[in-house]
Amino acid sequence: MEIIKTLKPNIKFMTPLTIAIGNFDGIHLGHQKMIETVVSYKDTQSALITFDPHPVDFFKKSKESRLYTKNDKLIQMEKMGIDYVFMISFNQEVASITKEEFIKILKDLNVKRVVIGKDARFGHKGAGNYQDLEKTFEVVLMPDFIKNEQKVSTTYIKKLLDQAKLSEVKDNLGHYYQIKGKVEHGDKVGRTIGFPTANMDYDHYYLPKNGVYITKVFIDNNWYYGTTNLGNNPTLNHSLKPKLETFIHDFKGDLYDKEITLEFHKYIRPEIKFDDTQTLISQINDDINQTITYKNKMNVL
Repeated sequence: MEIIKTLKPNIKFMTPLTIAIGNFDGIHLGHQKMIETVVSYKDTQSALITFDPHPVDFFKKSKESRLYTKNDKLIQMEKMGIDYVFMISFNQEVASITKEEFIKILKDLNVKRVVIGKDARFGHKGAGNYQDLEKTFEVVLMPDFIKNEQKVSTTYIKKLLDQAKLSEVKDNLGHYYQIKGKVEHGDKVGRTIGFPTANMDYDHYYLPKNGVYITKVFIDNNWYYGTTNLGNNPTLNHSLKPKLETFIHDFKGDLYDKEITLEFHKYIRPEIKFDDTQTLISQINDDINQTITYKNKMNVL
């Protein structure tokens, strides 16, 4: 897969392109269906146009939390067989491209076919739609992807994460929700009460609601079960910024500065402020036992 960072590359695509345009945050089942459709046309090479930063971030002048990082998206796109990804830095120049200019750009790229949703917009102020594209290209209209009578979308998946409905998140993404990041030095309070944890930098990932979770952790090509606390640690050392801390089962070793993957499987309970440390320890033991029970059940299945 080749990554191209401009809409006007100094190369000529001799083979026509089938292309889709979108932000592809999370690459949920709807995105996957669109990408599979792009790849399915054997008379062309496959390509995607996507943006970093997200257009919403550009216009709001802020960085919103996302389901996928740029690197996550690129890895998944390559796995799905895409030939070219136009990873475009969204700025004022890009925002000002008219629909007519955008159509000319696609023509210059030797685009034969555009795969697009019926409500998708392109060009300055979203002036262009699929009907504008039909005048020049073959257009494949993608219907909404419906799962359990609900349209699959990034917004809906975020709402599910807000409610810690992890099995429904999995139904919409096609896999358990994952966060990747480096293990940082924490305050080591967990170690003092017998539960050393990996404190994870979650960057700009969208977080589920605060609470305790059964997780799986990918470290050096191996999966381990984890019991994860996401929150502000109200009992021991209240933190203004939520912390993502995981007790990793059956693991011994130094994780500092190592990148790990955290996969959210099941919500156990909300984060609670306990009256004393001993009550907290008792509850943590119960959380860990719930993780072990889940692990044993999954191993039987």
